[in-house]
Amino acid sequence: MGKRRILRSAAAALLAAALYVGIAVPAFALTDAKVTLDQETGGQPTRFTFVATTDADAAISSIDITFPKGYNLGAMKFDVVTLEGLKRIKNNPTGVAEGTTLKVKFDPQILPNSNLRIQIYNVMTPIKGGTHTLKLAYSAETTNPVPATVQRTGETAPYSYATPPIEEAISRWLDQQGPVKSWNGVKALGMFFKPQLIVTSIPLLFSGWLMALSLVAFGFPLAIFGGLSISFMKMSKVPPVRWIASIYINVIRGTPLFLQIFVVFLGLRIAGLRASDFVSAVAVLAVNSSAYLAEIFRAGIQSISKGQFEAASSLGMTYWQSMRYVIIPQTVKRVLPTMTSEFILLFKDTALFAAVGIFELMMYGNNYVARVANLTPYVVAAGYYLIVTIPLINIVGRLEAKLAQSEHGQAPPEKKNRRSGLFWRPASAGPESEYQASAAVHESERWRP
Repeated sequence: MGKRRILRSAAAALLAAALYVGIAVPAFALTDAKVTLDQETGGQPTRFTFVATTDADAAISSIDITFPKGYNLGAMKFDVVTLEGLKRIKNNPTGVAEGTTLKVKFDPQILPNSNLRIQIYNVMTPIKGGTHTLKLAYSAETTNPVPATVQRTGETAPYSYATPPIEEAISRWLDQQGPVKSWNGVKALGMFFKPQLIVTSIPLLFSGWLMALSLVAFGFPLAIFGGLSISFMKMSKVPPVRWIASIYINVIRGTPLFLQIFVVFLGLRIAGLRASDFVSAVAVLAVNSSAYLAEIFRAGIQSISKGQFEAASSLGMTYWQSMRYVIIPQTVKRVLPTMTSEFILLFKDTALFAAVGIFELMMYGNNYVARVANLTPYVVAAGYYLIVTIPLINIVGRLEAKLAQSEHGQAPPEKKNRRSGLFWRPASAGPESEYQASAAVHESERWRP
């Protein structure tokens, strides 16, 4: 009986010890493991910051951090910071990169209840983004219930980053090109025409360009209607109506658009009259441009011969019918070049709305210049303005030429065919100049019987 009791007691003790060890050994680990990156997109050198806390029953002597396939650790550097509470513990770690794994040994060990931070610099990430994980394997020295060295594997720390947009990928590729580096080495070229920033500025400023076009697209038609109405008021036979139109035109044309923007965006809002930024901007453009268009329309209407009115009246037309069917069509034809010029000026004036926080073209350009400390985005913004203004300037020139031809009855000038003949020809072989042709005509008439 006594031997049986002794055997039972020993078995119970061994079972209790086994259960204790089975519960205690898995308890030690790195807890709260987190990974953060200093870049939001892939395909560039990135700093990984690994942070974790050691449990109360183990000291960490080494750790292996394995990155997914495709990562490049060739230029990798790292440092280790250990904290016990708020006290920083000096550590002299040693580490080496083997493939995509960083193996670090700590000297001294990372004590229990410590905060561990490992920063890994210059890790080249794959360009394709997504959610990834770092695989962790470490050695721990435990004293509970007995001193032992335990290897722990299979733990992971997740992180994620995005795939860069195409323009950002192209910009990074340009960073590695020798000719681009030489180009940027010239201060004037690198400050105003940096290729990397040109590539990234084009899509960034595009939405601001669309906003500027939208402001003019809504504001200019309203200005045409308002300008035509005010021009009739200016030509009215009723003195008070003429006075109101004259005051409006003189005040609007006599004050800068910049001041009018602040009156609407600040003054009216202080007075309690509020509207959205887009509506306020369209209203300012319409009010400003209508004053100029009113004078353009008035001059165009008054340039039409009175005989046109008399001819329309002889056909039984009323004043407004004469205006609608006879005078206005001819006026539009004459003032169309000037109206196009006014449209160009109005489109360029949208840059002033950057002062009141509307994200149009110049506002985007200002923000990007401040961020990159380079003037290249301004050059890209200028290109966006020129995309609209240069074709319109050419259209204005052609309209004016056609108007002059129709007014004076001249034939359009013949286009030179560059493909036929030489770039130059001797005087005897070429056509006669206007002076020579005119002299020949006069000479023939002189001697005609």
